[in-house]
Amino acid sequence: MTGAIEAGGKSLYDVAPKVDRLSDEEEVMKSEFAFFSVDILHVIKDAQAQHGLRHGDYQRYHGYCNRRLKRIRKVLKFKMGEKRKVIPKKVTENIFTDPRYILMLLMTSERAWSMAMYLKQEANSQPRKRHHMVEKMRKAVSCAMELNKLCEDSEKVDPRTKLEAQAYGAYMNGVLMFELKEWEAAMALFRKTQTIYRKLSETMSKEEQPVYLNMIEEIGPNIRYCAYTIGDQSAIDDLMQMHGTGRQDPLLAGKLDSLIAESRERKAASMSEIIWRGRKIRIKNNKVRLFLIGVKDFDKDLDAVEDAGRDSRIEMYDQVLTECKDALQCTKEDIKLDPHSKATEKADTVSDLQFLHSYLSYIRLNKTIQRNRLLVDDLRAKSPLSLLTGSNPEEMAAGDTGRKVPKPTDFIRLYDGIIQNLGEVVGLPGVAGDADLQGEVDAQKIAFQAFRCFYIAQAYVDDKKWAEAMALYDRVLEHSKKTIKMLQDVTCTEFDLLNTSSIEDLIETIAFNRYRVHASAVLEGVQSQEKDESKVDTTVPLLERMNIYYEDPAVSSLSVNKPNSKVPKLTSAFPPSFEPVPCKPLFFDLALNHVTFPSLDSKLAQKPGQQKAGLSGLLSNIWGWGGKK
Repeated sequence: MTGAIEAGGKSLYDVAPKVDRLSDEEEVMKSEFAFFSVDILHVIKDAQAQHGLRHGDYQRYHGYCNRRLKRIRKVLKFKMGEKRKVIPKKVTENIFTDPRYILMLLMTSERAWSMAMYLKQEANSQPRKRHHMVEKMRKAVSCAMELNKLCEDSEKVDPRTKLEAQAYGAYMNGVLMFELKEWEAAMALFRKTQTIYRKLSETMSKEEQPVYLNMIEEIGPNIRYCAYTIGDQSAIDDLMQMHGTGRQDPLLAGKLDSLIAESRERKAASMSEIIWRGRKIRIKNNKVRLFLIGVKDFDKDLDAVEDAGRDSRIEMYDQVLTECKDALQCTKEDIKLDPHSKATEKADTVSDLQFLHSYLSYIRLNKTIQRNRLLVDDLRAKSPLSLLTGSNPEEMAAGDTGRKVPKPTDFIRLYDGIIQNLGEVVGLPGVAGDADLQGEVDAQKIAFQAFRCFYIAQAYVDDKKWAEAMALYDRVLEHSKKTIKMLQDVTCTEFDLLNTSSIEDLIETIAFNRYRVHASAVLEGVQSQEKDESKVDTTVPLLERMNIYYEDPAVSSLSVNKPNSKVPKLTSAFPPSFEPVPCKPLFFDLALNHVTFPSLDSKLAQKPGQQKAGLSGLLSNIWGWGGKK
């Protein structure tokens, strides 16, 4: 059921807004003959999931509740005064003639609760808003208790709706007590809510039970936290396991983070050194200690969210990588301030701080590789089996149109990152000469190269490049056999990544794909040959198409014993047709007519009898000097 209001087993009202516009006369007439029934928990959970709370957007949900409440009041003609004056009005038994009055009170409480949760998020940076948050929460509790009282006092409401209204009021009151740090009262109210929902779930069908069971799980961490603050130290273990699972109430998220931080602080106080690769490292920075404590608890938290889905696990990896980045930055600053680290740089030795930096870098690279492997496994889960066998992508898309089919390039990109991270591990200061670590890293690197080559071959198969795919399959087999031999000789167990069984599965997949690709190549060759033969023009003489193989039935049926058989056209007509032939070219020097040669007068000798130029020549002519008479 998706949250309907029922009367005598028949739906009178649905959650959709269009039902708010039903006529009042029809609803009143139906309500006179049956009990009012509202699935309160279904209504609020469906509304929250569809209007913002799936992503923690309380402001959007507040706007939805406001609009929904306005529509219900308009249909019920429930006016709160006039335009310029507000007169508070309560729902009494006399006017309680429609089941939508229950929805009106419910949406009023949800509107105040959503605004309180929004102010709670803003109160981290603005402490003044905490006071407004508490006031809004009080208003939500007041509306919830008014709803509970209306259902309890009225004989028109069925027992199931009365129990749901009682559980809803207890939960809202428990949230208020939790914020006011009245732990005993909050724990009692939360347990009361759990008890009611557990009893209701036992009477529901299998389709309706998950909503109540999920609500019971959400309230569980709140009860454990209340028990821990009262003095029950055994509840801290349950809270640590549920941290990051996404099953706790949003009310508890901030408090649980602070509780985890306090627990790590106590453990970090007793942590002074660690041992890695046979070397003892002293840890002085408290932030680095807290990070290393969190890394130890990371595997336990990861196992706790195994059933929560890929997104929760990816979020945990992102969080630990962010913390690792901060720890690396703190270590870098300590290295700059440490004079001993500067002295060891000149002596080509690795100090304790530098070795600690290498250890933190190793953790970052290892967690990044694990995160990429998780993404690879998720892509394999989404891809059909035919992707590993090299089938046509169009056929895969046609077989599963509801989701996006991963491409081989998606796998290649992830494997490139893994191989790069493995190469960075062996280059860290202090571990460059470690033979055991080097051997394991080399084995894992070749193993991931085998998978990378496999998906590159799959990309060539999709492009119908059979020769390239077959060559890469041979390379995959080469890498796989080499990896199996290297993994048998490895004694170091730093990386919990690939093993021999996964490589053997890859070899079996290659054996199948090789035959499939070879058959596809032969089939494509036959099809292309048939296509080429269908394009052969038999009217062209045989001597002009000797480079094209074609079994001409006219040639095969030619026989001396059959003089009347059709003779194929073997040669062209005789005499042959004329073809243009280039002749020997004639060259004409046309540029000589346009050439202007330079003047050579300055280089010629002066002729006899030529007059001298200048003033001396003029005087000699006048007075008769110079020259021969």
